[in-house]
Amino acid sequence: MNAPTLVLGLGRFGGGAAAVRFLRHRGTSVRVADRSQGPDLDHSRAALAGLDGIDWQLGREDAGLLDGIARVVVNPAVPDDHPLLQAARARGLECTQEVNLFLEEYPGRVVAVTGTNGKSTTSTLVHAALQRAGFEALLGGNIGHSLLDDEARWTADQVAVLEISSFQLERIDVQRHRVTGAVCTRVERDHLDRHRTLAAYHAAKARLPAVATTFFVHGAADAVAAGFATPAPRRVTFAPEPPQPGSMGISAGWLCARLDAAPPKPLVHQDAMRLLGDFQRENALAAGAAALLLGAAPDAVGYALACAAPLPFRLQLVTVLDGVRVYDNGVSTEVESTRSALRNVQGPIRWVAGGKSKDGDYAGVAAAAQPFVASAHLFGSAAQPLAANMPHAAVTVHDRLAQALDAAVAAAKPGDALLFSPAFASFDQYPNFRARALEFHQWLAARRAGPRTASDRASAP
Repeated sequence: MNAPTLVLGLGRFGGGAAAVRFLRHRGTSVRVADRSQGPDLDHSRAALAGLDGIDWQLGREDAGLLDGIARVVVNPAVPDDHPLLQAARARGLECTQEVNLFLEEYPGRVVAVTGTNGKSTTSTLVHAALQRAGFEALLGGNIGHSLLDDEARWTADQVAVLEISSFQLERIDVQRHRVTGAVCTRVERDHLDRHRTLAAYHAAKARLPAVATTFFVHGAADAVAAGFATPAPRRVTFAPEPPQPGSMGISAGWLCARLDAAPPKPLVHQDAMRLLGDFQRENALAAGAAALLLGAAPDAVGYALACAAPLPFRLQLVTVLDGVRVYDNGVSTEVESTRSALRNVQGPIRWVAGGKSKDGDYAGVAAAAQPFVASAHLFGSAAQPLAANMPHAAVTVHDRLAQALDAAVAAAKPGDALLFSPAFASFDQYPNFRARALEFHQWLAARRAGPRTASDRASAP
């Protein structure tokens, strides 16, 4: 039997449970630790029901968990300065993660996607293009599915599309791990609450191209990604302009590939795409480049890009209420995603935003949003300080999301747009951005169901 492993942080999205199953299938005894022992872990625990060889140690994080342990598999949410990780390193224990287990065992090619925004969309587009081109392809990682769970389907002639976050990139071993291709959507500013400095955040992102063996795709105007070093022999850029050799671009409305000196190859016209916004066209260019570099045919790539629908909680028109267009961009947890949404929604905008700041830069968020909005309806811990930085805008301040949405609808007129794009993290009132976005959709369903407001319904006996 292999040496015992501690899985630290079971997680809520399957990665921890997948690592446990993967290890047990190899005969490794597993100790599972998580600071929680409540109902938030019920789904993950149920996924492991019936699996023997697990030592459950929930509700504790003391150093005694390391007794008899040979290595630690760490959830990405656990920071490096966690006392138990420090104790593990002091004992000389290997500290790894679920993504590393996959990279070390997977027999096929891997294309990995990172960036500040657009990772999930770009990863999904790469996967769709490869499948349309006839490739056997898997999709997983930070998008919410562990590729370890697909082990029974792994083959050497397969491509795995891996979305990878800065938290995960911090823990890959640049001397040991490799991917075929690396794709960076725009690298901007995020997660300073975890990385502490912008330089550290950028350094985490730089680890992906450092392990790419064949190609690296990034934005031509992205000075941060352009400065990343890579051993990959091909570097392809993308930009919303006519492409030069070695790039992807847009010419006369057509998304085009020009990966060599030949004339550009049209893939799809931007007006034929279901994805909204200039940032989505950039995601499509990045994904198209990766698929083509992996060998997909241009016509298959173009068809996949045309057919792709927005992922849940990414910018999309979800309904019209009494002549008011309602847009969902609930994925937004930082300002650049919201800035892009504001820039691409037409008409007077009633903006609904709020949550918990990652860096305390309320003035920066206000400056980004104020030129685009007819009114702002703010909720959560960011509401008051953000409102104080928007003295020249029509602003309402609320504790809860439903109240802010009610206020936005009350302010809106036919032809206006209501944009739910929080621009802040969710952790003041929600476990994650999905829970917050689902509350928006619950409010929307209640609003459609009758004339009373969602907040009226919540307070009704």
